Amino acid sequence: MARFRFKFEAVGKLKKQKEQDALRLFGEAQGLLKAEIERREQLEFDLASALSRREALGETAVSPILFRTEEDFITGTKARIIQAQHAIERARRRVERAMMGYLVARRELLKVERLREKATADFKREQSKLEQKRLDDLYVMRARLNGNEEEGAA
Repeated sequence: MARFRFKFEAVGKLKKQKEQDALRLFGEAQGLLKAEIERREQLEFDLASALSRREALGETAVSPILFRTEEDFITGTKARIIQAQHAIERARRRVERAMMGYLVARRELLKVERLREKATADFKREQSKLEQKRLDDLYVMRARLNGNEEEGAA
Protein backbone atom coordinates (compact mmCIF):
# COMPACT_ATOMS: atom_id res chain seq x y z
CA MET A 1 0.00 0.00 0.00
CA ALA A 2 1.28 3.45 -0.88
CA ARG A 3 2.43 5.80 1.82
CA PHE A 4 1.08 9.34 2.12
CA ARG A 5 3.58 12.05 1.20
CA PHE A 6 2.56 15.68 1.64
CA LYS A 7 4.03 17.77 -1.16
CA PHE A 8 4.26 20.90 1.04
CA GLU A 9 6.04 19.16 3.94
CA ALA A 10 9.03 21.52 3.75
CA VAL A 11 6.72 24.53 3.76
CA GLY A 12 4.93 23.13 6.79
CA LYS A 13 8.20 22.69 8.67
CA LEU A 14 9.24 26.23 7.79
CA LYS A 15 5.89 27.64 8.96
CA LYS A 16 6.13 25.63 12.18
CA GLN A 17 9.61 27.03 12.82
CA LYS A 18 8.40 30.57 12.15
CA GLU A 19 5.53 30.06 14.58
CA GLN A 20 7.90 28.80 17.26
CA ASP A 21 10.23 31.78 16.69
CA ALA A 22 7.31 34.20 16.90
CA LEU A 23 6.11 32.54 20.11
CA ARG A 24 9.61 32.81 21.58
CA LEU A 25 9.76 36.51 20.68
CA PHE A 26 6.32 37.01 22.21
CA GLY A 27 7.48 35.36 25.43
CA GLU A 28 10.62 37.51 25.52
CA ALA A 29 8.56 40.66 24.99
CA GLN A 30 6.22 39.66 27.82
CA GLY A 31 9.22 39.05 30.07
CA LEU A 32 10.61 42.50 29.27
CA LEU A 33 7.25 44.08 30.01
CA LYS A 34 7.05 42.30 33.35
CA ALA A 35 10.58 43.44 34.21
CA GLU A 36 9.72 47.06 33.37
CA ILE A 37 6.58 46.92 35.50
CA GLU A 38 8.54 45.47 38.42
CA ARG A 39 11.17 48.21 37.97
CA ARG A 40 8.48 50.90 38.13
CA GLU A 41 6.94 49.31 41.22
CA GLN A 42 10.34 49.25 42.90
CA LEU A 43 10.84 52.94 42.05
CA GLU A 44 7.42 53.76 43.50
CA PHE A 45 8.33 51.88 46.67
CA ASP A 46 11.64 53.81 46.86
CA LEU A 47 9.73 57.07 46.37
CA ALA A 48 7.29 56.27 49.16
CA SER A 49 10.10 55.41 51.55
CA ALA A 50 12.02 58.58 50.56
CA LEU A 51 8.93 60.70 51.18
CA SER A 52 8.48 59.18 54.62
CA ARG A 53 12.19 59.74 55.37
CA ARG A 54 11.89 63.38 54.31
CA GLU A 55 8.89 63.83 56.59
CA ALA A 56 10.90 62.27 59.43
CA LEU A 57 13.69 64.79 58.80
CA GLY A 58 11.34 67.58 59.81
CA GLU A 59 10.84 66.16 63.29
CA THR A 60 14.42 66.77 64.40
CA ALA A 61 16.95 69.45 63.60
CA VAL A 62 19.08 68.31 60.66
CA SER A 63 21.45 69.88 58.25
CA PRO A 64 19.89 71.52 55.16
CA ILE A 65 22.32 69.52 53.04
CA LEU A 66 20.73 66.27 54.22
CA PHE A 67 17.26 67.65 53.49
CA ARG A 68 18.39 68.82 50.03
CA THR A 69 19.96 65.44 49.29
CA GLU A 70 16.71 63.69 50.15
CA GLU A 71 14.76 66.18 48.03
CA ASP A 72 17.10 65.59 45.07
CA PHE A 73 16.63 61.84 45.47
CA ILE A 74 12.85 62.29 45.43
CA THR A 75 13.01 64.47 42.33
CA GLY A 76 15.27 61.97 40.57
CA THR A 77 13.05 59.07 41.54
CA LYS A 78 9.99 60.84 40.15
CA ALA A 79 11.86 61.39 36.88
CA ARG A 80 12.90 57.71 36.79
CA ILE A 81 9.27 56.69 37.41
CA ILE A 82 8.20 58.74 34.39
CA GLN A 83 10.97 57.15 32.31
CA ALA A 84 9.88 53.72 33.56
CA GLN A 85 6.30 54.47 32.53
CA HIS A 86 7.52 55.36 29.03
CA ALA A 87 9.55 52.15 28.96
CA ILE A 88 6.42 50.21 29.96
CA GLU A 89 4.47 51.75 27.09
CA ARG A 90 7.26 50.83 24.65
CA ALA A 91 7.31 47.30 26.06
CA ARG A 92 3.51 47.03 25.69
CA ARG A 93 3.76 48.07 22.05
CA ARG A 94 6.53 45.50 21.58
CA VAL A 95 4.29 42.83 23.14
CA GLU A 96 1.42 43.81 20.83
CA ARG A 97 3.68 43.64 17.76
CA ALA A 98 5.05 40.28 18.88
CA MET A 99 1.53 38.97 19.47
CA MET A 100 0.43 40.10 16.03
CA GLY A 101 3.51 38.44 14.52
CA TYR A 102 2.68 35.24 16.37
CA LEU A 103 -0.95 35.32 15.25
CA VAL A 104 0.09 35.83 11.63
CA ALA A 105 2.57 32.94 11.87
CA ARG A 106 -0.09 30.78 13.52
CA ARG A 107 -2.60 31.52 10.75
CA GLU A 108 0.00 30.62 8.11
CA LEU A 109 0.71 27.34 9.88
CA LEU A 110 -3.01 26.57 10.13
CA LYS A 111 -3.35 27.10 6.39
CA VAL A 112 -0.66 24.52 5.71
CA GLU A 113 -2.19 22.13 8.26
CA ARG A 114 -5.59 22.47 6.59
CA LEU A 115 -3.96 21.71 3.22
CA ARG A 116 -2.31 18.67 4.78
CA GLU A 117 -5.61 17.44 6.25
CA LYS A 118 -7.34 17.90 2.91
CA ALA A 119 -4.53 16.12 1.07
CA THR A 120 -4.64 13.29 3.61
CA ALA A 121 -8.39 12.92 3.17
CA ASP A 122 -7.99 12.92 -0.62
CA PHE A 123 -5.22 10.32 -0.38
CA LYS A 124 -7.34 8.07 1.83
CA ARG A 125 -10.28 8.43 -0.53
CA GLU A 126 -8.09 7.52 -3.52
CA GLN A 127 -6.61 4.56 -1.63
CA SER A 128 -10.10 3.38 -0.77
CA LYS A 129 -11.11 3.63 -4.44
CA LEU A 130 -8.02 1.69 -5.52
CA GLU A 131 -8.65 -1.00 -2.92
CA GLN A 132 -12.27 -1.29 -4.03
CA LYS A 133 -11.15 -1.55 -7.66
CA ARG A 134 -8.67 -4.29 -6.76
CA LEU A 135 -11.38 -6.19 -4.92
CA ASP A 136 -13.77 -5.80 -7.85
CA ASP A 137 -11.08 -7.07 -10.22
CA LEU A 138 -10.40 -9.97 -7.90
CA TYR A 139 -14.11 -10.91 -7.83
CA VAL A 140 -14.33 -10.70 -11.60
CA MET A 141 -11.24 -12.89 -12.01
CA ARG A 142 -12.58 -15.41 -9.51
CA ALA A 143 -15.96 -15.47 -11.28
CA ARG A 144 -14.20 -16.08 -14.62
CA LEU A 145 -12.13 -18.86 -13.12
CA ASN A 146 -15.18 -20.46 -11.56
CA GLY A 147 -17.13 -20.05 -14.82
CA ASN A 148 -14.35 -21.72 -16.85
CA GLU A 149 -14.12 -24.65 -14.43
CA GLU A 150 -17.87 -25.30 -14.67
CA GLU A 151 -17.72 -25.27 -18.49
CA GLY A 152 -14.73 -27.61 -18.46
CA ALA A 153 -16.53 -30.04 -16.12
CA ALA A 154 -19.63 -30.24 -18.31
